[in-house]
Amino acid sequence: MDNITIIFFLMALAIAITILHTFLKQAGRDEFAYLALLVGLAIGLITVLPLLKELFTGVQEVFKLYD
Repeated sequence: MDNITIIFFLMALAIAITILHTFLKQAGRDEFAYLALLVGLAIGLITVLPLLKELFTGVQEVFKLYD
């Protein structure tokens, strides 16, 4: 994925999870509201992890660490 695409995906995910959390909280389903937050967080982290790996690989190459 392109970096801009990931940013827009994360923004849409945050908006969707916020709306879902608010809806479930108002309906009295607190357990499902927190579960929705955790699922949203997991999806976000899974999306960002490859970028972090690429970042650390780039830093490692720049400074020639662990040779």
